[in-house]
Amino acid sequence: MPPDEHGLLSIRAWLVAPWLFAVAVLGVTGFGGVLLAADWQVTPSAVVAGPAAAGTAVLATAVDWRGRRLRWVARLGYPLLVCAAGVALTDLTVPAPVAMLAGSPAVIALGILIARERDKVIPIA
Repeated sequence: MPPDEHGLLSIRAWLVAPWLFAVAVLGVTGFGGVLLAADWQVTPSAVVAGPAAAGTAVLATAVDWRGRRLRWVARLGYPLLVCAAGVALTDLTVPAPVAMLAGSPAVIALGILIARERDKVIPIA
């Protein structure tokens, strides 16, 4: 789901971004629990949903929108949906090893994306 030839994100990449972030945080938290041999459960908290929703709203300006109405509805509605889902899932608990296994692919995918983008030159003007 890389950017298109104009440097814009696809709608699909934009829709996946907040969930990739949230699951990566869940995986890193689960890894910490496994590493510390902790007996606590990992929760996908609303604290993670806020930054995921904010990142989604910021990334909305870089999406290759198909229509003007879709742009306005999705730019406003989808970040609110992400935030509401995070609040709704706050009471869900996941064992740390399960969270680590679920989040590992997301952490790897984010690492690959960051490594690819690291060497790109972005013109200022």
